[in-house]
Amino acid sequence: MTAAAHSAGFSRARRIGTLLTLAASAAVSQSFGRFTYSLLFADLRDGFSLSNTVAGALGSLNLLLYVLGSLAVALTVGRTGLSGAVRIGLAGNVVGLALLAWSPNVVVAAVALALTGFCAAGVWVGTPGLAAELLGPERRGAAAGWMTAGVGSGMVAAAAIDTLLKESGSAGSSPAAVAAADLSHPRNVYLIEFFIGAAVLIVLAIAVRRWARTPGRTGFGGARAALAKIPRAGQLITAYTLHAFVVTTVITFIVDHLEGYADLFDARDATIAFSLIGVGSIAGGPIFGRSADRLGRRRTVTIGFCVSMISMVFMTAYPLLDVGGQALVWTAAFVFGTAFTGVIASIAARISDNLSGDEFGAAYGAATILFGLGLAAGPWLGGVTADWFDSFGPAFGLAVAACVAGVLLTGWGDDPAPAEGS
Repeated sequence: MTAAAHSAGFSRARRIGTLLTLAASAAVSQSFGRFTYSLLFADLRDGFSLSNTVAGALGSLNLLLYVLGSLAVALTVGRTGLSGAVRIGLAGNVVGLALLAWSPNVVVAAVALALTGFCAAGVWVGTPGLAAELLGPERRGAAAGWMTAGVGSGMVAAAAIDTLLKESGSAGSSPAAVAAADLSHPRNVYLIEFFIGAAVLIVLAIAVRRWARTPGRTGFGGARAALAKIPRAGQLITAYTLHAFVVTTVITFIVDHLEGYADLFDARDATIAFSLIGVGSIAGGPIFGRSADRLGRRRTVTIGFCVSMISMVFMTAYPLLDVGGQALVWTAAFVFGTAFTGVIASIAARISDNLSGDEFGAAYGAATILFGLGLAAGPWLGGVTADWFDSFGPAFGLAVAACVAGVLLTGWGDDPAPAEGS
């Protein structure tokens, strides 16, 4: 019995419950295990007495291990199945969050970030494929949208936890006492995320049991065979890599960038901007996923790059241009969030066209290797340029250039229609 046949027997309530569980798993692995570091970048940098370059390299370490994790998934998904990859990956992320909540020194924090990065690949490669099996071939874009909405929800939750802990910690405390807290704040953020992740892992173990796999080639040969079925796979994956660089550059440094203009943005205002990226990403997956199903994958990806570029300019250049107001930055942050997950959902849907569940796992795992390299490049380049130019502006400029390249890659040629019965 194939995974699709297995999931076809799900009741509507169980189908929705399983989708929500998969989306929550994506939130824990991607938002808690990865993007929370972006939110806490300044806290961890100052708490461990690091330079921007070293702190950025820590973020890149998480993402480089994500690349290795993607390679591992591409090689082993035939044995573990998509459901096994998700369960193993989420368990590793929960352990990593526990280590981050403890983290007595930067070495432990680095090991924890490496672990969450490596294990996040299994969750991310597996969840869109399982969601597509649940919803059927005609709704692959919507399936990917569910998962990216989960990531956005996790970003909003992380920002809410950060804000609540900061407000409770500063209430009635002197500035000296707040400063003396050092690493207690980021540790407490990760501690709460650990408990949430542990609860999601328990639900996942109950809701997502091992699904029967569709027989097929695995490993490098299986990945190559699966990618060969995707029209213009090279252009698509290159655009995917560029999008990764754009996303990780903005998310890693936007809070610190805005806080650098203290007369315009305090810490809470900057956190709101980060949170609104998350809110936008919740909406972006379903909106762009539906667009990918109706307008076509390529057109939707091109639109996403254009939206990213325009919103990023307004979001990052506002303090320099001194036009509009905070509302303009917050609006741009929301719009950027929609494109963040929207492009990912559209590309995931394009990769899943014409592929079975495990073929998708092998192909998406291979694509995610390059995606991870794009993710890793953002924090490292941003940290280096920030120390060199004393500004994150050059890194954001590179992200704009990456958007232009993405438009050039995806903005021409026919848009192949998805297979009807795959």
